[in-house]
Amino acid sequence: MLVCELIVAIVGTRLPDDDNAVKAMITFICIYIFFFAATWGPGAWVIIDEIFPPPMRAKGVALSTVSNWLWNCIIAVITAFMVDRDKGSLGARVFYIWSSLCTCCFIYACLLVPETKGLTLEQVDQMLSKTTPRTSAKWVPHSTYASGEMHKEKMAHVEQKSDGESV
Repeated sequence: MLVCELIVAIVGTRLPDDDNAVKAMITFICIYIFFFAATWGPGAWVIIDEIFPPPMRAKGVALSTVSNWLWNCIIAVITAFMVDRDKGSLGARVFYIWSSLCTCCFIYACLLVPETKGLTLEQVDQMLSKTTPRTSAKWVPHSTYASGEMHKEKMAHVEQKSDGESV
C-alpha cells in the first residue's frame, strides 16, 4: 500500500498532464484500494472486537466505531481542501502525506497491535494481562484455556445425558 501511494505521488508530481501517467495513477490507486480492503479495512473491526475485556467490550467497540467514523469524516473533508487548486493546492502531492501516515500505521501495527490469531476471546484477555503486543506472537495459552481438550471426556458424558442415553 505504501509503495502504491508513493508511486501515485511521484508520478502525479512529475507527469501531472500525461494521459498514460494518469492511467497508471488510477491503476495504483485501485491496487491500493484492493490491498486496503483485504487488510487494514476489515482488520480494524476484528481488532477492536477482540482487544477489549468482556466487561467493557460493548462500550469499547462503540467508542472505537465512533472514533473510526469521526476520523473518516475529518479525512474526507480535509482531503478536499488539500487537493483543491484554490486552497491547499497539493494535488497528487497529498499522496506523500498518505504514504507517511501509512508508514506510521505500519510501525504502530508492528509495535502495538497484539497477535490474536487462533485465540479465543478469553485467551486474548489472558494474553494481554501477561504479555506485551510485541511478544504476543510467542505467547502460548495455559492448558486450562487451551481449546477445551482437558474437558472433552466430561463434555461427551454431558452430551450423552442430554440426548437421553443412559451412561
